[in-house]
Amino acid sequence: MTNIPVIIDWFGPYSRDEAIDAAKNDYIDGLYMLIGKTKYQKQKACPQYIGLSDNLFRRLSNGHNAINQLSQELKLWLAENGSPGIPGRKLKKTNIGLDLAEWAHTFFMELPLNDKKTMKPPDNPVLVVNRWWKTDYETRRNKRPHCDWPDIIDYLGAEYGATVAWNGRNVERWNPEDF
Repeated sequence: MTNIPVIIDWFGPYSRDEAIDAAKNDYIDGLYMLIGKTKYQKQKACPQYIGLSDNLFRRLSNGHNAINQLSQELKLWLAENGSPGIPGRKLKKTNIGLDLAEWAHTFFMELPLNDKKTMKPPDNPVLVVNRWWKTDYETRRNKRPHCDWPDIIDYLGAEYGATVAWNGRNVERWNPEDF
């Protein structure tokens, strides 16, 4: 089976109200990641839930159960698929790249508020590359939003396993003015 590469462009952080406004104006479908603390959580805020929706505005504004469980330090990140589409006939309504990215994050990050897609890895091999941007949609963030959120998830299939990578050490950056 072919390894499907997916680039996910994450934008944020947003408060709940800011995320709803952004979803209303700038997004149709996509992923959303919730970072925060549950009511009795003692440690610092962490990634808690990832979701996929074909209508982010409706999903975020209709009393989402996971959002309601994160009473403290809630930050939302909204994402879109930055990869070209996968050729061939669509087998389901959901974008397969976004579906696989959600599944890979859920399974390999072991997000506590996700209850689906946690028992087994994705059905297809997938390479997920996360990129983070500020809410102006133009300024790239140099650091990931949370140390537990990987830059790369490379799942080659059950027979080969996966590599989950958190980049950041020994990084050489090339700025546009260097060209």
